[in-house]
Amino acid sequence: MFFAAIEGLTRLCAILETASQSKQMKSLLETAAHVKTRVRPLYDRLPQQLRAFGLYWQTLSLLRESQYWDEGRLAEYEVTQLRRMLQHCAANVPYYQKLFRQVGFDPNKLRHADDLANLTTLDKETVRSGPQDFLAQNIPESKRNYYTTGGTMGQPLGLYGLRGAGWRERAFIETQWARVGFNRTRLRAMLKGAVVKSKSHYTYDVREHAFVFSNFHLTPDTVANYAAVMKKRNIPFLHTYPSAALDFARILKDANIPPPRFEVLLLGSENLYPGQREWIESFYGCRVFSWYGHSENTVLAGECEVSQNYHIFPEYGFVEILKEDGRPATDEGEAGELVGTTLYNPVMPLVRYRTGDWAVLGPKSCSCGRKYRLLKETRGRWLQEMIIGKLNNRISITALNMHSAVFDNVHQFQFYQREKGSVELRLVRKPSYSADDSNAILTAFKEKMGDTVDIKLKFVNELSLTERGKFRFIIQDLPQAKNE
Repeated sequence: MFFAAIEGLTRLCAILETASQSKQMKSLLETAAHVKTRVRPLYDRLPQQLRAFGLYWQTLSLLRESQYWDEGRLAEYEVTQLRRMLQHCAANVPYYQKLFRQVGFDPNKLRHADDLANLTTLDKETVRSGPQDFLAQNIPESKRNYYTTGGTMGQPLGLYGLRGAGWRERAFIETQWARVGFNRTRLRAMLKGAVVKSKSHYTYDVREHAFVFSNFHLTPDTVANYAAVMKKRNIPFLHTYPSAALDFARILKDANIPPPRFEVLLLGSENLYPGQREWIESFYGCRVFSWYGHSENTVLAGECEVSQNYHIFPEYGFVEILKEDGRPATDEGEAGELVGTTLYNPVMPLVRYRTGDWAVLGPKSCSCGRKYRLLKETRGRWLQEMIIGKLNNRISITALNMHSAVFDNVHQFQFYQREKGSVELRLVRKPSYSADDSNAILTAFKEKMGDTVDIKLKFVNELSLTERGKFRFIIQDLPQAKNE
């Protein structure tokens, strides 16, 4: 009953936001939002068993069984789900209706996943230039959830998913973490890009069953306090970025403070470079567990109990690794771009989507017993680039990514720093950009970083590239931030 009330308020707010903006309608929206805000803290204190959507439990049940299916059964499941998604695209999504007619593709005749190669690949610019064409016409706006990618190339991509689908994502993440002892009843320390509104810069998050620490305030004093809390609570898992794990360790080492006794470090969202894993495991005295995923939700792959190879979830999306000549990589050691097709986002399906990330094929099998395809390594778009705050605190660019609409009226953006504690945010504006956008952008970053960094906006016609013509998310002219 209580859960239904919360869900009803959520849907009501979504419907009203898309309705006429009369005074009466605005008043009703404000009232519904206020009630939801007051009730939400009580709802959050319920155990996850009561809060989770049925989709969460269904996905957990599937993955507990399917991870040990043989290759034939996995392939059969993948083709069935792929065919179902493509049939949905043919019936309801304008972009694919047109594409399928042009190339004579009939999803009903799909018999093998390789048949998908008859379709052209999809790039970000095509999605960005016509997002409405990718929306399923049979799914009402009230059931859609809008979000954006982090914008590693300075160009966030607006996407839509199904409301409540985050529970399915959580089931996948928890399933792979379970390989190294995690379950939802065990504490985590989260040192990520979350906004923490407390003087101590950490708080307990009931929903996550985790202590959340701000990585925007990694100074000797706060790190010493963080470590003391982690030790007192005997927290077994540290969930963070590779760059933050390194910075946290560096400050602890300089202060001669022994690290907390973690069982496992859960490191994601950034590239993990050669040598870093070994150093991190040596300093913390525990296993590093890493995985690959992205906001577009077409590819997910993580390590296992016995291997550092990334195991691709065939239940999550259909994954191709395409070499530069467009042919699929087939042999161990071959590298190519990750191309993914969603199996569970009917709102805005992405088919043969070019992620822009690269991977190296791993061996044919793993001693863990799972029959998943393996990757030796991945190279994502999130580099370990840093901004230096007023207190010499290092802030990972990854922590600053925004998954809201704050950059919707910006073509592209880039950070530039030449003074400690001060950053210039360069923006290439769209014609629809206004002063409201400037205020929203500054407010969003202020909320994340507090007073540790001053941000100034600069409007430009184009952004700077490297000598090789590559884009960098941040141009860093501070000597202490280079070569980190």
